[in-house]
Amino acid sequence: MSEIMALDIETKNYSWEIGGWNNLSLFEPSVVATWDGNEGNIFSKQELEPIDGVNYHDLHPQVLGDFLSNHIEKGGKLLGHNIIKFDLPVIREALDCWAAGDILSKKEMIIDTKILFSKASLSYGNLLSSLNDLAKHNLDESKLMQSQDAPVAWREGKYQEVAEYCLKDAQLTFDIYELGKTNSMLKSRCKDTGEIKEVILEW
Repeated sequence: MSEIMALDIETKNYSWEIGGWNNLSLFEPSVVATWDGNEGNIFSKQELEPIDGVNYHDLHPQVLGDFLSNHIEKGGKLLGHNIIKFDLPVIREALDCWAAGDILSKKEMIIDTKILFSKASLSYGNLLSSLNDLAKHNLDESKLMQSQDAPVAWREGKYQEVAEYCLKDAQLTFDIYELGKTNSMLKSRCKDTGEIKEVILEW
């Protein structure tokens, strides 16, 4: 197992359907996926088709909690794009998963690429910092679908597509972090001018 493990979560519903972001416990998680550069894990209640290099688990708070805790106890860190404000809080509140809350109290065990890039890019202008933008300008890749489309896709029974999309987001996050760490730089586009800028990083 790699020291760094990227995590991503998808939900069946939208924030506006549950009265806003202050009601995280009302989210209904559909899929949680992790990727450590070699192996993936997908947690879901739905039966899904096999994917090479991916293990499947029940999306149960104890199962997910034990998995995350085991990674942290071995000295690993959790990586995510907006993981501090969304993924882990939703896992903690909506799944009643104690491990997520425990991890959130140990910020040194969490790497949030959205926060890191946003802070590093402050002096470069109004740069885009979404996962899709960073993937596009640094990896020449894109997300498999837009975040706002995942709940609809799930409701339409496209469980496999949503699971693969969630896993891909974890993989993109991992690759962006590794690239930024290796090159000490990531590129993004300025919202105001459209110019592509290279942001120096200290990851």
